[in-house]
Amino acid sequence: MTGLRISPLQLLCLLIITTAISILSGRFTVFGSAEFMPKTLLWGWLLVLLLLWLCWYLSEHARQPASPVQAIALFAVATTQAIVLDIISTAAYVGFIQQMDIEGSIWHWSLYIVASLWTAMALWLLLTRTTQVRGRLILLAGIFALSTPVIIHISQPPAYWQAESDDEENISIESSLQLTPEKLEIQLQLANQQRAALTAERPGVVDLFSISYSPYGDDAVFLRESSMVNAVIEERFDAAGHMQELVNHPATLESLPWASLENLERAINRAADRMNRDEDVLLLYLTSHGAKNGELSATLWPLEMRSLTPQTLNLWLDKAGIKHRIIVVSACYAGSWIEPLQNENSLIMTAADATHTSFGCGSSSELTFFGRAVFDEALRTTYSFEDAFQQAVPIIRAREQEAGKPDGFSNPQIYIGSRIHSVLQSLQHRS
Repeated sequence: MTGLRISPLQLLCLLIITTAISILSGRFTVFGSAEFMPKTLLWGWLLVLLLLWLCWYLSEHARQPASPVQAIALFAVATTQAIVLDIISTAAYVGFIQQMDIEGSIWHWSLYIVASLWTAMALWLLLTRTTQVRGRLILLAGIFALSTPVIIHISQPPAYWQAESDDEENISIESSLQLTPEKLEIQLQLANQQRAALTAERPGVVDLFSISYSPYGDDAVFLRESSMVNAVIEERFDAAGHMQELVNHPATLESLPWASLENLERAINRAADRMNRDEDVLLLYLTSHGAKNGELSATLWPLEMRSLTPQTLNLWLDKAGIKHRIIVVSACYAGSWIEPLQNENSLIMTAADATHTSFGCGSSSELTFFGRAVFDEALRTTYSFEDAFQQAVPIIRAREQEAGKPDGFSNPQIYIGSRIHSVLQSLQHRS
């Protein structure tokens, strides 16, 4: 590093180029029209200053102490290395993760961890081999290199670009942060109004009541799926006045109640109050990211949302006295929900078995593969949930194969209790 000299102007140009490349690479991660968010330029400079200090400190304590000019040269090389790694990471994200639609899956997180370790190792090797430091200074460089991706992940750096969308799907940073007391009051009113608007069952008629629950606020695909399912249920099963919709998304802050556990339990109890529990059917449609431990992911930054489990849901349904249940879980590893929920009066459909991811739940998807095939397509041609499922499975398989789903067929599951057939037939014939 002794032969490398960096002037102040060159260093400034390097920082500008680094920022410009980050902005440009970020644009490739957003499909369609996008809006640049100038406020994001203020983020991240603390790490830059820490790196500059570390380069100076290691240079000062190197085997052959270097001048401040050489420390700046080391910082410039580290910054250039970061540019190259950022370009490679962006190319991998756009060319593989988005195209394969595996965002949020175990494959996505595995690649993220590998990339983070690779970046940390590259920075550590650069700092230690260039300065030839020993002992505790090697440890110091390693701690900084490893902590950098951790800090970035924990602090959730805002994106330079946000997808442009209509008023229903505005997900800009500004809208995400505008949690005022007035809007919190609106949320309380929305939940109360929706429950109050639920109409009573019709004597002698097998009514279908429904609750859609979309708790993952970072991806609009679940909002779209919830809206689509409600439209299909209302149109096909004469369910107007019998539907409740709970959604976590910045765009619905003033139009739909949050998908919180408290709101879901109250919605179940309200449906139980308005339906004939011995005759009518409750449809629960849950759409989100899922985990192998059975939890349904819930986010609505900056709020902390608790995750739903099948055991909790089953407890609430039993306490409410709801007998006939159609439960649909559109999430990864959703097959793990069947055993805790199954009984003779239930029909349960899941987008995957307990060991596979589902597909189409990335931010670039219009609908999940499961939701589209079962509800948006098959259920528009039949009134039988079982027939719709059977029609959809081979279509889902073909689409996943065409898309190159990395962990194999999602293998959607269905469970049909022995005593729900007659109720479903009544619902089917009435429709």
